[in-house]
Amino acid sequence: MTLHLYDLTIIDDEWGENHNDFYVKLEADIGIKGQKSPIEVFSIYVTSPCRLSTMLKDQEIETGRGLFIMNDFNIKAVEDRLKKLLLHCSRPSWEECLLAVSRYAIRECET
Repeated sequence: MTLHLYDLTIIDDEWGENHNDFYVKLEADIGIKGQKSPIEVFSIYVTSPCRLSTMLKDQEIETGRGLFIMNDFNIKAVEDRLKKLLLHCSRPSWEECLLAVSRYAIRECET
């Protein structure tokens, strides 16, 4: 099964005083290419190294699943990277595809 990114939406965002201080939550609607269902919603958090540094001052450890780190927020770059990752998540069954995508993003049912 070949996966397809049907939609990528900004759900929430936090911006600091500088353009390189951000934390953005995105939702990705992912399904099988050429089919409108089933579609699963995944969350992805995009942060800058600057914001990550601030987060680590408040807590000792930040885990990385579902976390994309980039210097300047660019939703097109996130979309392109996600599409490349989805190429590597094709599997024989829908459940196997979902497990593969779950390495990079967080399923809606897990949040």
